[in-house]
Amino acid sequence: MSATTTNSNGNGMVVEAKDVTKVYQMGRVEVRALDGVSLVIKQSEFVAIMGPSGSGKSTLLNLIGCLDRPTTGELHIAGTDIAKLSDRKLAQIRGKQIGFVFQTFNLIPRISALQNVLLPMSFVNTFSPSERVKRAQQILDTVGLGQRMKHFPNELSGGERQRVAIARALANNPSVILADEPTGNLDTKTGRSILELFKSLNQQGRTIVLVTHDPNVAANADRIVHVMDGRIQDETFNHAVTVARS
Repeated sequence: MSATTTNSNGNGMVVEAKDVTKVYQMGRVEVRALDGVSLVIKQSEFVAIMGPSGSGKSTLLNLIGCLDRPTTGELHIAGTDIAKLSDRKLAQIRGKQIGFVFQTFNLIPRISALQNVLLPMSFVNTFSPSERVKRAQQILDTVGLGQRMKHFPNELSGGERQRVAIARALANNPSVILADEPTGNLDTKTGRSILELFKSLNQQGRTIVLVTHDPNVAANADRIVHVMDGRIQDETFNHAVTVARS
């Protein structure tokens, strides 16, 4: 399975946020979750977004994932400004350009690992039915579950379930994989193996944005974006990781 994605804009930018704000109305009170955020994520980057609870990192992830729109500012995903898209167009962008990996796996328990990976492909017309099965099998092989694809989620370990979730995120060959605390429900050893998988996918050309509060998890990324009170405070570049991958 080819891992390289080509769904960025002409400048190789998968995500480009310009002075983005997000305001929620809580009764009579306005809550400014994001306040003038500007951020660029290029194709094949591995970026960690860090910040304490309430910092705005999850709001930023939801915007990048097309689960919500900015209140003001521009947010381009693979070259498309999502701010003014209809719900239908936003769903299309989300289905084709974004792969999600969650802390709680979010697998459907009544269907097998293979069927969980097939599911996202049924919502887009990118692949024929036979291509979908072949692709799902190849992706599960890639994440090390070639012998477990007929198993149901309750027959898999936590690490295996997260690998299925990663395979599902890869199904539609997205521009970017968004991972929200992907090791939060795993023991240290299993979490380390999942991070190694993310690093391997990144080395193959995948763009990965990972949200975490854990500096040990963030240390696996090329770049760490620190968010506080709805603003980007600073960015740290992990030159040791970059050199090791070059």
